[in-house]
Amino acid sequence: MSPDLGHYGDLARFAVTDDLKQRFHISDDWHFAIPKLVEWRDCDAFAHVNHTAYLTWYESLRNLYFEALGHPRHAMDVPGPVMKHLETDYLRGLAYHTPVCVTGRVVSMRNTSLVMTYATWDAEGCCNSSTQLFVMVVNQTGEKAPIPAALRAAIIALDDPETA
Repeated sequence: MSPDLGHYGDLARFAVTDDLKQRFHISDDWHFAIPKLVEWRDCDAFAHVNHTAYLTWYESLRNLYFEALGHPRHAMDVPGPVMKHLETDYLRGLAYHTPVCVTGRVVSMRNTSLVMTYATWDAEGCCNSSTQLFVMVVNQTGEKAPIPAALRAAIIALDDPETA
């Protein structure tokens, strides 16, 4: 069952709807999504989506995810996620102009870090997944910082991640 996404303002426009679940075979444990078409710039000389495109899609989703949860956009004096580690699994290639849906969720949180998983789905199901570890850093000082309480609460309400 999906949480009530309308509570967070803009968040409802990124909900994984029943239509998206059916079109892309998305499982019920995903709540945040961006449907899109594969663009020409996403493809390489071998006529399939280049590996870097997936990472760009996940970065865009992450930025929208944090903003939709009320976190300030790229504020130098507010803790923001800085990538420490990533793993990606390429399951199936994609081609130009393929309709896809990019999903993301927080699966675990500690005091200053969180793990997000992402997936890209086409009409046949999941074709790419990624797990990424982030540390919250105040970019102005470079110091690690706790995940802000309001953001933590919003993440828990949306994704119910493991917490420590």
